[in-house]
Amino acid sequence: MAEFLTFPAQEMLTRVTSLAAQEFNLVWGFNGEVTKLRESLLVLESMLRDAEHPRQDKGEAVKLWVKKLEVIVHRADDLLDDYGYELLRRKVELRNQMKKKVQDFFSLSNPIVFRVKMAHKIKKINASLDDLYKMASAIGIARLTADAATSHDIRISRETYPSFKIDENKILGREEVVSDIVEALTTSSKKQENDLSVMAIVGMAGLGKTTLAKSVYHDDKIDKHFDERIWVCVSTPFEVNSILRGILEFLRPEHAAVQSIGAICRVLKENLKEKKYLLVLDDVWNEESQKWHDLISCLLRVTDNQGSSIIVTTRSDKVAKTVETLPRCDLRKLSNDECWLILKDRAVPDESDPMPQDQERIGKEIAKKCGGVPLVAKVVGNIMRSKTIVGWKSLLESEIWDLPEEENRILSILKLSFDELKSPQLKQCFAYCSMFIKDFEMEKDDLVQLWMAQGWLHHSEMEDRVS
Repeated sequence: MAEFLTFPAQEMLTRVTSLAAQEFNLVWGFNGEVTKLRESLLVLESMLRDAEHPRQDKGEAVKLWVKKLEVIVHRADDLLDDYGYELLRRKVELRNQMKKKVQDFFSLSNPIVFRVKMAHKIKKINASLDDLYKMASAIGIARLTADAATSHDIRISRETYPSFKIDENKILGREEVVSDIVEALTTSSKKQENDLSVMAIVGMAGLGKTTLAKSVYHDDKIDKHFDERIWVCVSTPFEVNSILRGILEFLRPEHAAVQSIGAICRVLKENLKEKKYLLVLDDVWNEESQKWHDLISCLLRVTDNQGSSIIVTTRSDKVAKTVETLPRCDLRKLSNDECWLILKDRAVPDESDPMPQDQERIGKEIAKKCGGVPLVAKVVGNIMRSKTIVGWKSLLESEIWDLPEEENRILSILKLSFDELKSPQLKQCFAYCSMFIKDFEMEKDDLVQLWMAQGWLHHSEMEDRVS
């Protein structure tokens, strides 16, 4: 989609426009071209906001337009780098009093030659920008004002910093479900005929399968009942070797280099032989029964103690039928009231003052539109946190609710939360994380340094934003 191509261009435009305003005010001889460049870049910055939401029949044309814009902005960026280098070179030359009295007229260090070259480059860039305007007009990209942009994609007035730390034990609307699963797992060892009991948590995306599994995982009764608790994110593909290695790495990180199934099973047996464990396999998609049986066969060999249990979270009914030995947990959608509790908890975390009736009415209407999906309620609640009642009303009337329910609407809500990251740099930092596999653990400082290496954060920004 074209909207995912625009934020790198936005970041470059912001930088280039800022530098043009700061640096070229010292240049004489081509002020008119510099002014035109700066104004052109500002106009293009506003046009990009319209390009984020292309008409369906113009999507490919908009992508091409954004790509052409990126090329031109890169050229402008290089030009500014050349100018910055020339300024620095002259300062050093003057400071060291090494400037020659006689310079080669055709030398690049000659101020006259430099100005001529710069003027020529700026004129070429401006000509390219003129062509880009004509192309934008042909494919229907318009210049948006700040107000129009706000109503178009419901932007907020300040940057948001969503927290990755949530209280997994605070699971609204699922308290009884958690209690039932804990009871089933802690009593299954007395009733089961198999050596491993398996419970599947089944539901569509966004219903909170992983959050529910975490709440069970951290429950005090579970902690006391099982000697070991293990968490492995499976996703795709489902490979027995990878899952066993994930279990081993969770229990004994120092043995992460062990590769063969036989060696992994031997180390696991040394650690689990006399223990009763709970294993959570999160996000399982495999529907091949043979792979599942191979995994169970390996797990049965690593412990002599009966009563261990497995929780499998999945969207697939077929997966659940393949793995389950205990009655499954089919997650239902939440009620409107439960969605409102989640939404309000995120939108108004500090309820020191009573909420105005009109604002509460709008909030409850938004909660109804969440369709009983807790993930939607959480994301929308986070978006609402920094908005006034006017912003809440704008969100209620948004076109995103016109999409069909289920996963299409969820993806649109998640995209909206991405759009709420006002700074292009923040969008790039967020998108960068998609290169890592699901549930990949990384030190915060390491990630920040990777962002800095890409040029998206600088030292002062790191101190201000990621302290």
